[in-house]
Amino acid sequence: MKRLPLSVALAAGAAMLVACGDTEQLADSSANPLLQYVPADTPYVMANLEPVPADVVDVYLERMEPFLQQMQASLTDARTDLETGYADIDDPQVKAVGLAVLDEFDGKLNRAGMQSLGFSLETVSAVYGHGLFPVVRLGLDDPQKVRDMITRVETKSNQPIPEQDFQGHAFWRVAESDEPMALYVALLDDHAVLTAAPRSREAEFLPAMLGLERPDRTIADSGALADLNRDKGFAPYGSGYIDLSRVADELFEADSQTVSWMSDMGGYDVTQIDPACAREARLATTFVPRLVAGTTEITADAVGMRYQLETNTLLGGQMKRLVANVPPASRGTDQLVSASLGLEVGRLRDFLLDSANAMSAVPFQCPQLQDLNDQVRQLAESLNQPMPPFIGNLKGFRAELSEFDAANPDPATVRGRLSLEMEKPQMVIGMASMMIPGFEELQIEPGGDPVALPQELMSVATPEFEAYAVMTQDAIGVSLGKGQKDGLRAFLDQSGDPDGVFFSIDYDMAALAELQQAAGQSEWQNTAGDAAMGDADLEELSRAYQAMVGRARVELSFDGEGLTIDQVQTFR
Repeated sequence: MKRLPLSVALAAGAAMLVACGDTEQLADSSANPLLQYVPADTPYVMANLEPVPADVVDVYLERMEPFLQQMQASLTDARTDLETGYADIDDPQVKAVGLAVLDEFDGKLNRAGMQSLGFSLETVSAVYGHGLFPVVRLGLDDPQKVRDMITRVETKSNQPIPEQDFQGHAFWRVAESDEPMALYVALLDDHAVLTAAPRSREAEFLPAMLGLERPDRTIADSGALADLNRDKGFAPYGSGYIDLSRVADELFEADSQTVSWMSDMGGYDVTQIDPACAREARLATTFVPRLVAGTTEITADAVGMRYQLETNTLLGGQMKRLVANVPPASRGTDQLVSASLGLEVGRLRDFLLDSANAMSAVPFQCPQLQDLNDQVRQLAESLNQPMPPFIGNLKGFRAELSEFDAANPDPATVRGRLSLEMEKPQMVIGMASMMIPGFEELQIEPGGDPVALPQELMSVATPEFEAYAVMTQDAIGVSLGKGQKDGLRAFLDQSGDPDGVFFSIDYDMAALAELQQAAGQSEWQNTAGDAAMGDADLEELSRAYQAMVGRARVELSFDGEGLTIDQVQTFR
């Protein structure tokens, strides 16, 4: 009998486990008890120290009701397709298991339904590496209910899902008979655990997987995640890291667990890797030692995430010097989009040139990286060319768009302002005067009043459109559209410490979705075929989405620690 039906059943259960976990037992805990299973020296980990509060989850469930209804409709359609034979599935065992799994979740895509299956919508979890092989631990509300669900799937489908035994502890092994890798699943006292590992090494990893053995020192003992949250400003609802130096050790050390296990499965022989590749990979980790990520907030009204590519102190300091004193995008405005870019172009060019020269002086020896040597050399040659003075003075730009008709993309529908930030804006005006006939007559001067730009200069021919330009000591500003001139000076006079932020964008998510829909490019329309939804359903989901979302903000920073990306999304 084929094992594929078992794979289908457990994969469906695993997908639901990702979103579910124990609530009453763990909601008040200040630390995640599953971290007691995670080795302190794991190459990577992502876990939460506290579950998201139940009242916050309830708010999002209410907002997501239209989408959950659509998921229920899709589930019903899938059952119909399987029952009528419309679905292209030839294996009767797969069909039987699929129907049984769909039947279990039918009508239960809600809090009460998930709890009836043993799951909950508040959870603690941990994803980490046993070597580089992933282990997932997910808190459960009632493991026995989950086990009962699997039994019902067996009964309904008439397909046995046999359990394996290790020292009196049950687990499931999902694998094709000729495959060296397998998926392992077990239900413990308060959580589920999943891992993918070589079948030949079961005796080595099952004791740890089943909780029969604990690491000598754990992430819980070290307090690594609590320290990470404090240092990076993360909330307790999810954070983690990838230690790239440990990843390199696992890949290139002949006696590492990962090398040993991968060698067992065939296709990986560390002795065949050029030593230069291992050496240069480890060298790269001295510049970029770690990737970190975490939630910065989860409330009823907002979700925030932060990602950071950590660098060493030298590289981090060099990148921070590239940030120009340009105000970040405005916050909480009524603009459709507000954006800002602030980089010292002259310094950026010098930084890239110095980096390219340094890499050219010590070229890559790894055979797989040889092509990069030519690319680095070409980059150095192109950067070594004289740079026009006005390019070297550039610091960035800012823009605000308050109105735009995507269904009628005519210049007359545009309302907004933009600025070109630089040390000596007179250079741009001087060059424009020499290159554009009639521009020299506009008399745009620092501190002067806004000057109307003739439509012929803008390549626009409509009386409804107007554009004005004004110059300050460090920027040239342009307003587009009627009524935008009056706020142009205030726009240029905006101040704000970038604090390492070199790019930022703040936008109205509902308005953007509306524009995409008007332009025929909405996500709902693009996925209509896959979702088998009609126009009425698409319009309803689009309206629900626009009613739910607020503004989104993204900031990219060179903050001395590396490259940091902050994202915040608000809800109505």
